[in-house]
Amino acid sequence: MSFVGAVALLAVVTAVTCALPGTFLVLRHQSMLVDAMSHAVLPGIVIGALISGETSSPIMIVIAAAMGMVVVLGAEKLRNTGLITGDANQGLIFPALFALGVILLSTVLKSVHICQDTVLTGDINLMALEPERLIAMGFDFGPRTMWVLLGVMALNATYIWWAYRPLKLATFDPLLAKSMGFPVRAVEYGLMLLVSITVVVAFQTAGAILVVALMVVPPATALLLARNLPQMMALNLVLAVFSALLGFWVALKFDLATSSMMAVVDGLVFFGVFLATRWWSRHQGRMALRRLDAAEASDPAVPAAGVVSATVK
Repeated sequence: MSFVGAVALLAVVTAVTCALPGTFLVLRHQSMLVDAMSHAVLPGIVIGALISGETSSPIMIVIAAAMGMVVVLGAEKLRNTGLITGDANQGLIFPALFALGVILLSTVLKSVHICQDTVLTGDINLMALEPERLIAMGFDFGPRTMWVLLGVMALNATYIWWAYRPLKLATFDPLLAKSMGFPVRAVEYGLMLLVSITVVVAFQTAGAILVVALMVVPPATALLLARNLPQMMALNLVLAVFSALLGFWVALKFDLATSSMMAVVDGLVFFGVFLATRWWSRHQGRMALRRLDAAEASDPAVPAAGVVSATVK
């Protein structure tokens, strides 16, 4: 497999893996929880890498994902006290954990092979180099990180398929979901655990900052276009693949960072769709007013149309 092909595949797999759970995070108004978790997993990544000697071992993933869940559980406990308002409960926890990770990374754990720049933005190109490939029986199966991400993608897809009904009800009407006997809290914790695992696995390719864009922006864009949940989920994946490939092509063409360009394309696509939907809604409003004016002109016995038209104008 060529280097360019490996980077393209890794970009698409990273984008889709991150976008899958993002649909429900956006609908549940928990988008910034991804930011908190992506910072909080850093000490777990460093400690797990020190224990296992690898930056992608199962031990590291478990420890780092557990640190991500600390933000979820800790923020919930602080919110339940009634003493913390808004999203300050998250802001009280993840900065301390991220700072702890930075201190460990820059002092006592200097021997751990984790670049501080990669912590923020990741490096897809580095993960696609030949030493990072999975080679068996003389055949190149692509980057090892890609296969780990594919495993997490399958886990995300399986969980969403299995828990789709209670997850949907808990997202739109948690009280109804509880009254119907669905384990709302368990389903929510399961989703948060998957988000934490996804953040950890995508850390090397997207970092602590860009993983937020890959997980939040495509579903936010799909929300502007979709009319129902299945349509939003499908559009989310299409937009994720499109942004990943376009971002990769632009980065290749102009020698730019692939992960960063993927996030930039995500933002530009969202901005373009946002402007288009605003224009379309205004256009539809103007067309409705014209139809009302035309109906009033053709039939003077319809005073309500004229009143509505004058009021809107």
